[in-house]
Amino acid sequence: MEYISDLLPEEFLEPYKNTKPNWGYNGLGEIVYKRTYSRIKEDGTNEEWWETVARCINGAQKIGADYTTKEARQLYDYIFNLKCNFAGRMLWQLGTSTVDRFGGNSLLNCWGVCIRDIDDFCFIFENLMLGGGVGFSIRKEDVHELPRVKEGVRIVHEKTNDADYIVPDSREGWVKLLKKCLKSYFYTGESFTYSTILVRSSGEHIKGFGGQASGPAILIEGIEKIGEVIREREGKKLRSIDVLDICNIIGSVVVAGNVRRSAEIAVGDPDDYLFLRAKRWDLGNVPNWRAMSNNTIYADSYDHISDAVWKGYDGSGEPYGFFNLPLAQKYGRLQDKIKDRCEIVNPCAEILLESHECCNLSEIYLNNIESKSELKKCAKLLYKTQKAICALPFIHKEK
Repeated sequence: MEYISDLLPEEFLEPYKNTKPNWGYNGLGEIVYKRTYSRIKEDGTNEEWWETVARCINGAQKIGADYTTKEARQLYDYIFNLKCNFAGRMLWQLGTSTVDRFGGNSLLNCWGVCIRDIDDFCFIFENLMLGGGVGFSIRKEDVHELPRVKEGVRIVHEKTNDADYIVPDSREGWVKLLKKCLKSYFYTGESFTYSTILVRSSGEHIKGFGGQASGPAILIEGIEKIGEVIREREGKKLRSIDVLDICNIIGSVVVAGNVRRSAEIAVGDPDDYLFLRAKRWDLGNVPNWRAMSNNTIYADSYDHISDAVWKGYDGSGEPYGFFNLPLAQKYGRLQDKIKDRCEIVNPCAEILLESHECCNLSEIYLNNIESKSELKKCAKLLYKTQKAICALPFIHKEK
């Protein structure tokens, strides 16, 4: 990881080394930074803020932001003093080898997908493991496109070196295992065994992505839980509630991995009775994995909202949100004066997305901006990094 460079030489960085920005919130901001975005350096110590900002700007330049020396140093000062900032994924990954391996997927905060194909489950798994959040649609019209579940499929974990599939110790290996399982359950009907003898033990350092390994146990448990959900529907199609559970279980597998977080939002039909009861703890035990997503319904009229929705607001369960899709499509692209083709939202629900589309975010802290000119400069400088990210290769080229 590069901190000192021709763009940001030591004499430029020196004044910042012993300076702290106004973190705000009585120092809570610094604690959040240290916990979430300060990477471990080669000497085993954690980055300081001046180093994180330098790593990110040098990393942005490497992927094609094309800053002049003046622009890079101006942006450094703006970010250091919290006038603006890169988004969280950029703060964590810019300037690391992960960007070389995974391209734009490692630098973007959020994604959206409509679950219509088994690859869409893998899409969620992969992007959650790279630190992005995912919003997903479980409307009946989407879920119905999934095939019927094959009967008699059994997928068994074995502690052996001659199982049918040996899971590699990598993100790709975990995703491939999920893909093989789903392919068996929905297409081939073939049972198989798999082994996790190559997966590193819990607590070991992850050099590229950062953080510590969760070990194989959470993967084994997740694959078994997903299998239980699917096998309950042998010979039938999955229901929206089943798809919700699979996506939530995937999230629970990812969140066990120390630095990783799993931000999910599930958006379903307003008359989907089982979905509306998914977080009703007054009706009995709710599976713990359902905590992985906030839940929302598609609704463009109060007439679409059943009485069951309001049970989440009286203490009987967790409240659901409302997403007015026709309104979002009509006004989502004000400048272009054309209909937005969005279908879903990101987990924070402030970005409208098509299926398999991503958010590309940066931040401007308006309370720290002193003039209109400064606002425009921040926006222009951040835009150059965001544009460079758009030009990077992505994992799912066909999407």
